Amino acid sequence: MKIELADYCIRCGLCEDLYPDLYKRNYEEHCMDVLYEEIPPELEERAAQSAADCAVAAIRLK
Repeated sequence: MKIELADYCIRCGLCEDLYPDLYKRNYEEHCMDVLYEEIPPELEERAAQSAADCAVAAIRLK
């Protein structure tokens, strides 16, 4: 499983606040970074929940 962030992400930081094990704010490039290329199996449920919790539905799972 992979996480992709859509271009319309507003960088509100909710994903980082709720899921710091998956996301980190990148202040230099003004974006949110996903911490994993491939989501470990033990974090897949949290990744799915993070997509559901996104304020603008900018988190996509592949």
